[in-house]
Amino acid sequence: MPFYFGMFRFAPRPLIMVAVIAAFAAISGVMTLWLASTTPWLGVPLVAPDGYVVTGSATPGIKAGTRIEAIGIPGAPLLPLAGIDLLTEPDSLPTYAEIRQFYARQDRLFDLLGKPVLALQLMGSDGQPRSVEITPQSRPLWSLPVSFWIQFVTGIVSVLISGWVWALRPRQLAPTLFAISGLGVLSVTLTSAFYAHRGLALPADAYALLLPINHLGIFLFGGSLIGLFLVYPRQLVKKRWLWLIPAMLTPYLVLDILHAGPEAEFYYYVVLGITVGILGLIAAQYLATRGSPDERAVLGWLGLSVAFSLCIFAFLSLAPDLLGLNSPLAQHYAAGAIVVIYIGIALGLRRYRLFELGEWAYRLLYYAIGAFLLLALDAALVAGLNLDLAPALAISLLLVGLIYLPLRDWLWRRLFARNQIQQHELFSEAMDVAFAPSRTESAARWRHLLARLFDPLETLESDVNIGAPSIAEDGIVLELPPVAGAPALRLRHPFGGTGLFQPAHLALAANLVALTERAEESRQAYMRGVGEERRRMARDLHDDVGARLLTGLHTADERTRPILQAALGDIRAIVSGLAGEEAALDRVLAQMRHEAARRLEAAGIAFECPLPDADLPAIRLDYRVHKAMTSAVREIVSNVIRHAEANRLSVTAELAGDRLALTFEDDGKGMPATTLNGDSTGYGLKNLQQRMADLGGAIAIDGGLGTTIRLDLPLTLHPRPPEEGVKSAATALNSAL
Repeated sequence: MPFYFGMFRFAPRPLIMVAVIAAFAAISGVMTLWLASTTPWLGVPLVAPDGYVVTGSATPGIKAGTRIEAIGIPGAPLLPLAGIDLLTEPDSLPTYAEIRQFYARQDRLFDLLGKPVLALQLMGSDGQPRSVEITPQSRPLWSLPVSFWIQFVTGIVSVLISGWVWALRPRQLAPTLFAISGLGVLSVTLTSAFYAHRGLALPADAYALLLPINHLGIFLFGGSLIGLFLVYPRQLVKKRWLWLIPAMLTPYLVLDILHAGPEAEFYYYVVLGITVGILGLIAAQYLATRGSPDERAVLGWLGLSVAFSLCIFAFLSLAPDLLGLNSPLAQHYAAGAIVVIYIGIALGLRRYRLFELGEWAYRLLYYAIGAFLLLALDAALVAGLNLDLAPALAISLLLVGLIYLPLRDWLWRRLFARNQIQQHELFSEAMDVAFAPSRTESAARWRHLLARLFDPLETLESDVNIGAPSIAEDGIVLELPPVAGAPALRLRHPFGGTGLFQPAHLALAANLVALTERAEESRQAYMRGVGEERRRMARDLHDDVGARLLTGLHTADERTRPILQAALGDIRAIVSGLAGEEAALDRVLAQMRHEAARRLEAAGIAFECPLPDADLPAIRLDYRVHKAMTSAVREIVSNVIRHAEANRLSVTAELAGDRLALTFEDDGKGMPATTLNGDSTGYGLKNLQQRMADLGGAIAIDGGLGTTIRLDLPLTLHPRPPEEGVKSAATALNSAL
């Protein structure tokens, strides 16, 4: 069963594995701190370029700058000290014989540290010798230098991140090799941190155990990275060939432990060879992944992190011993460069989906780090400041709560904040897409919504039949089925090319598609209902109002009959509009010409309208178009009859694509300036302008000598929402009656 923590859902096995890894890291760290704090210490920090020089002291009688010349038991011969006694890395000695001599001196010094009182022969900065007696003591954690903590943190962070990755994908080879490298870093850094920062000396048996563990860690780290770049991101060799790596390194490690192989300095050449091998494999992967942008992106992040860290490590650690150079920093700072690999991979997991981990995995990592920090702080307070358990735990909780948790939330927002909409907004967005005025507008809104959510670099139409949203090309592409008038789409490179599609994005897209399809179904059902209502209204108009007008037509006189005939024509047009019927362009123009000719003839005005009906294409007009066109022509003819005092009216038509231009010219007195400026309403110009604006058309009027009116009309319209269609039909009916 899944485990829930607040609003987060975790699988139980990865959660348990991450908890075990965090506990292992905490135990290893606490043990290292305990050993460092319980090793006998002289009570003074030392540096040993040539003998022991005190850099600072809280011990009475010993000042900074004093050099310790010899050490021993009071009343007995003292053992002279040399700079080699404080050597941080014994394996930097060129021969095994010198290493064994170093071990022997360390044994003698450690035996002396076990005495209750020690005599020190000092040489002051003024050149005056003197002697003091001190009591060896345990070392407080606060006296450990920065370099110790760099190595300590490097090991803990590395094993936490690599172990977390492995816990989420334990059956995959690449995460497993990555986890082995983290164990290697932990082995190297904790052992080196302990013996490189000893108070004065350790027993030879401790070195005989710690130095092989240190070398084993180096080989685990280097060998696992070699294996990683042999199989990831592109598999270069068959997996069985990876066994050659331990087969080649294990014999040398055994000989090194037994001091039976090549001299000790050969170890650094082996490490250099491993480093060169890793860098060479990064280059080989770069060549192998050409033509694969997702694999190249993975390699760019992973390879850069590893290459940068190894180069820094080699500069600080290997070069001084191989080339006799003086590194600008102490060698034990070199391990700190290794943590860049693991931090870089942690960031790369989010950006490039390394090893295909999901966002929920980061929550596991954040909680594991929080648990480790709590344990580490508690142990440090107890061991370093001698606090009781209860106050130490309370202070640790306070520090984690005040510092780590806000930092964790900030990192989460930085890593995962996207231009997403809230869950409760999805329904509203789906409604906006489904209820757009037209299919074209609906498709445009759908594309705009996808761009807002995912910000893809490319949105491509797909000819493939896509039944449901899916992620393709390892997270580069999100495939979407046809929705809201838009074809099937492929979104490539989300978030401006800075990320990949994750399962959470797929779930969001699936919800949005489902909501939009349901909204579309609801819209269609609504349209069917509106259509039924329109047909009912059309039947009522035809059967009731039309029948009454037809009866009145038979009994009307000559003066009333044309009015009733025009009303019957309007009723027929309105009925056709309500029924959703379309009218042919040539028929509409013929009817308008016939009506205008009849009205102008009755007024004694000549009419010219050369319209070649046979040459017009077969264009069907929406009800709103032919109704607005008919009304506009009637209004213009009425103005000519009432106001123009004209003898002639000519009409020409020009068809260009899906637009029709009608030009009306009379030889009347023209329109006054006040009318053209909109100061007079007697000519109905505002109605004409409003009709044209409603259709997306335009009107131009020249009222000089005679009047010229040009109507520019679109012949195709985006359908209105159904309720607007009913209102326009009702308005037309009121006008007709």
